[in-house]
Amino acid sequence: MCADIVIIGGGPVGLWSAIQLKKRDPALDVQIYERYEEYRRSHILKLEHRALMLYSKSVYDLPEAKFVAAVTGDNPAKIAKSAIDGEQVYIRTNDLETALKTYAHDLGINISYEKIDSPEEAEARHPECKNFIAADGAHSTMRKALMGENATKDYPLQYVVEIKYEAAGKARPLTVAENLKVNKYLSSMCFEYTGREKDGKTPVTLRFFVDEKTYKSLPEAGFKNPLGLDNKHIPPELAHDMAAYMQARKEKIGEVYKQDSAKISKLELSLYRAKRFAVQKRGKNWFLAGDAAMGVPYFRSLNAGMIISSQLGLILTRRLLSGKAKIAAYNAVQPLDTAWEFTAAHGKNMALNIYDAFRKAGAKMSWKAQKHRKNRNRKGPGAS
Repeated sequence: MCADIVIIGGGPVGLWSAIQLKKRDPALDVQIYERYEEYRRSHILKLEHRALMLYSKSVYDLPEAKFVAAVTGDNPAKIAKSAIDGEQVYIRTNDLETALKTYAHDLGINISYEKIDSPEEAEARHPECKNFIAADGAHSTMRKALMGENATKDYPLQYVVEIKYEAAGKARPLTVAENLKVNKYLSSMCFEYTGREKDGKTPVTLRFFVDEKTYKSLPEAGFKNPLGLDNKHIPPELAHDMAAYMQARKEKIGEVYKQDSAKISKLELSLYRAKRFAVQKRGKNWFLAGDAAMGVPYFRSLNAGMIISSQLGLILTRRLLSGKAKIAAYNAVQPLDTAWEFTAAHGKNMALNIYDAFRKAGAKMSWKAQKHRKNRNRKGPGAS
């Protein structure tokens, strides 16, 4: 099979990488391999307009206009200004995936729905190809095979328990003042994210920032094996916080929760980066993209991945650069990209800690204190 560039992983960043390559050099034959034909995640992402523009090649043609309208509701000309203004949009992962697939199809990018188990398998299928991109996620099998088990450096930040559910009709987030008022009654700080209404439903994500003990007391729960709201292993304080915040949304904005749509997962928010973004193996050039290269929390991973992929597209389409020069150039952007993203993540983390301290300082009677007072009242006056 002939291909100029082969990409392993057809998630948002893999597709964006292919699109950037094709826009910069329409003659390139770009092949994507993706394990799943239907994208399996539907959580909310925060897509920054600048991620669509920075280092990106804009041609202002019909496919680009269709894509930008699908994900932002705007047009490419206005996106340039909104990127400078720092605008962003919340979008479901699978909606972004659908828009990117349509865009890739319009550009003539080939997507094969097959699992590729190793770099050697990809190389064997495309012996003439010199450049390969691994965009197969945070637990990248390509990265491990190419660089070993200890190919990344990790920096933990926060522990989070997350509820994703659907609200009937259109829903909005609480205002900053409303959020703070509710948070004063909670033992764990909570932030929320609402997506766009689709088919009469709006996706809502609630993130509870918990301590390590609470986090580890919960059984393993991810998007593949989530917990339900009635799970008996959820600590009482956390269960109270979840119920209280959902009740607050019901009272303040009239939200109607779609029964049995809630899925609870836990995640450790951390920074990590591959020690190298690119290597040469067996005469082939391998480049990491997206979560395979670097992971940052607070909805930054997608945006960072798209920006770095745009940089990679710029490097790979420089025909005067040799393979080794392209690897050196891509590895050279790593310190700058990681420094920028890590600084932003640490700044966000510091702001969260300050907010949490402010919340606790002005907190109302804690749930524990309320429970203790109720118990005393049941026992009668003078009870200890």
